[in-house]
Amino acid sequence: MKVTDTDWVAPVISFLSANMPRTTVGWDHDFMTAYQIGCEALVALGEATETIEGAIRRKVPERPQKLPRWDDICIAILSLANQQNKLSYCVMEGSKAPQDRHVRAIDAPPPSPPNILPAHGLGPARAGEEVLSVLTALGLIGADGHWTEQAELVLWRDQPLEWSMDVTSDHRFLRAVQNAFGGIPTDLRKKIDRLVSITKEDVEADIRRHDAGIEAERAKYGPGVQIAAPMTTERAEESLRFRRRDQLDWIFFRRWRLREGWLTTGQAAHALEIFHDPLATQMRRAVLSRLHPKLPYFAE
Repeated sequence: MKVTDTDWVAPVISFLSANMPRTTVGWDHDFMTAYQIGCEALVALGEATETIEGAIRRKVPERPQKLPRWDDICIAILSLANQQNKLSYCVMEGSKAPQDRHVRAIDAPPPSPPNILPAHGLGPARAGEEVLSVLTALGLIGADGHWTEQAELVLWRDQPLEWSMDVTSDHRFLRAVQNAFGGIPTDLRKKIDRLVSITKEDVEADIRRHDAGIEAERAKYGPGVQIAAPMTTERAEESLRFRRRDQLDWIFFRRWRLREGWLTTGQAAHALEIFHDPLATQMRRAVLSRLHPKLPYFAE
């Protein structure tokens, strides 16, 4: 199956619609990542209208002229299936299992064997028929039950703990680092350079913001209320670094993909904001370590 095929649209909409928390008019994302991305996907597919708390079902769906990115839709489905315990990843044969993240009853029967088979550097997994159907429609599972070749780079953006993946040493990742480092669009380079520049004025403004918050709490609850200690210069700098790293991540979440590298603003308009993307974070670290080697905390 080619990634340009659109046979996946109906199965994807059906799976998303049926597996997110519902309201009388649509879906509630409960501020959980998989549900937030799922709601965003339904909006991008013309099935819903975005709200602060989720999405409202359109009375008449309006399919967009250009569909959202196939790889982003794949991540939305994988995340939701895993969130709903309808997809679980299994350790590679001979590997040590990580700490089990799923709680099982003491007398529960052992899990069934994997029904998605390893291939292309990806490990085995276990899924129900509903999930198998939509993953097959997306071209992630072949007729033989193995992960397909095109599934490999999609799952680089998930990196299940059970598989102990090390994508940063792969020659394709290293080549992508060079391309990303050498081809940063001018508008993004300006944003990055501003974010890594923490000035005295930035620190003083952060201290004032923090102190104003303390005064607001005292005014609301009284002078004796126990609140945070006054902000120091050192703490303000560390806080700013943390928040700036998050903002740098968002640049990569929105404007970078492994296949194309940096997206144009037009391409980015059809991307989902996959904001827990370990591959994008790894690329941010690699690029920032080369771009600003004297500021190592932005490559953490």
